[in-house]
Amino acid sequence: MEFNKDNDCKMGSKDSGPNSEFMQLILWRNWRKTSFVFLLMLMILMDIASNSIISVVSVFGVLIVLISMSYCCHIWGMRKLSKSHIMDHPYQNFLETDVSISEESAARLARFIVIKVNPILCQLRSLILIEDFVDSLKFLIALCGLNVLGDYINGMTMVLIGFVMLFTLPKLYEWKKPLINNQFKHLQQLKTRLFSTKKKSHSSAPTVAVDPQVISSNRQKSNGIDCEIDQLNMGQYISAESDYDWAQEDVSMEDYQHYKGT
Repeated sequence: MEFNKDNDCKMGSKDSGPNSEFMQLILWRNWRKTSFVFLLMLMILMDIASNSIISVVSVFGVLIVLISMSYCCHIWGMRKLSKSHIMDHPYQNFLETDVSISEESAARLARFIVIKVNPILCQLRSLILIEDFVDSLKFLIALCGLNVLGDYINGMTMVLIGFVMLFTLPKLYEWKKPLINNQFKHLQQLKTRLFSTKKKSHSSAPTVAVDPQVISSNRQKSNGIDCEIDQLNMGQYISAESDYDWAQEDVSMEDYQHYKGT
């Protein structure tokens, strides 16, 4: 596995903060250190998956003590054989290091735990006490899904999968960042198109704002014109019908003129 040293130096200078060491570890900045931590933790998790955690911790402690004792015996034996006058402890440098937790570190850790745990507790309280029925229903469905998933997959198996993904997905994203970002952009564009088509389908019928006074005045004008037209047509119809009736009957002209005069 080869990495660009210049790129590692640049990324190492950018990583600053409390999680910089952790990010450098999971992004394989120092691949020897990361591979050692990854293989060691993977072996421990696989051992825990097959055995009890008490036996795993005890065996791990026994191995560490045996390795440490064998190293010390080797150093002391070599000194006796070479008749060296060095009487320092083989782990003198490590024994002088301060491994105690300072008050500032404890306060920082406690502050970090409070910041992370308090919102989770508040959210659990609202979900369990049914502050919002929809959110509580979603939480119930999620718990039922986890119960069904637990029947097929062990919890330790999920921890192993999550651990492997933690050390693989960030580095994979860093390698394929342009391609993954392009795929996310295409998905976002597709999402916006779908929502835009839905909005257009809901608002397909155009609406026009019309003043009610204009409608009432237009109705009055049209009603007046229609009445006048109806009266004219009715008069013409009556006169034509009467002329037609008198013309069809055998009536004298004098009687017809007398009727029209009345």
